[in-house]
Amino acid sequence: MSATDARTEVRHWWGQRWLDALDATGAGAARAVRRGHGLARRGSVQDLTLTSGRITASVSADRGSRVRVELAWPEPDDAAWTRAIDALAGQLRYTAALLDGTLPEELADDIQASGVDLVPDLAALAMRCSCEERGPICRHVAAVVVAAAVQVDRDPSLLFELRGRSRDELLDRVRQGSASPEQRDLDLSGGLEAVRGDLEAIELHPAPSDDPAALLRHLGPPPGVDDPEPLEALVERAAETAWRLAAGAGSQAADEELLLTELRAQRTSSADSIASALGRDVDEVREVLDRLFEAGAVLRTGSGERVRYRAASS
Repeated sequence: MSATDARTEVRHWWGQRWLDALDATGAGAARAVRRGHGLARRGSVQDLTLTSGRITASVSADRGSRVRVELAWPEPDDAAWTRAIDALAGQLRYTAALLDGTLPEELADDIQASGVDLVPDLAALAMRCSCEERGPICRHVAAVVVAAAVQVDRDPSLLFELRGRSRDELLDRVRQGSASPEQRDLDLSGGLEAVRGDLEAIELHPAPSDDPAALLRHLGPPPGVDDPEPLEALVERAAETAWRLAAGAGSQAADEELLLTELRAQRTSSADSIASALGRDVDEVREVLDRLFEAGAVLRTGSGERVRYRAASS
């Protein structure tokens, strides 16, 4: 896995930063880093384990032998974690991101300011390898860093594990915290129908997801689904529609998406047929179809009563 190859396997900023840290080891380590990428590409890194404050793996060396690599990363103390959790407490967008298996960059920045780094400065790692290579870094250590970057890119919760906290533990602590007395008074224990406290006290900070299908990939394909890509496309389309609604496109966006969904189901249809299926006024449906045609989302053939529509893409 060359540097370029590795970067094609990481999709998110946190994985990229791990590779950036490796590239920043300096000219004296450049050859070892290149060779480490090659080892990772060939699948030479085995038994990779990321636990609290430690990364271990075995790496194929010369003539079929294997070496052991261990990277130790001192954990932040409890005081730093307390400050970090206080910084996150009451931020619903952070809770939602953790549940979704993503890691907003601003979340990492907030806890870094509290003394908890999620992306290592390799100079802060204690690196041990059973090989006899000398230099700032050996190729086996570089290979393990590359493999770890790919792993944490797929599952950012591993970053919290490395720093001494599981994602579930962090979520529990964040949920217990609060940014204001009003939010602390909000009690959901009896269900939404018995909610107490001021809901308006909760600050909402919606933002479009950079990777709506991340949780689906994290959980794996559902039973009976051999090819998850079409399902990922549906998730991404649903997320796009949800954001349009949240961002203020409102009922128009909902009407358009509902109509497009029905049009895709019928493949090619008339305004009358779609209106009948949706229980809508045909003139209103025709107005939305014309708007979508002008936007390029719908194709139109025929004229007069013979006009037929179909979605531009499905």
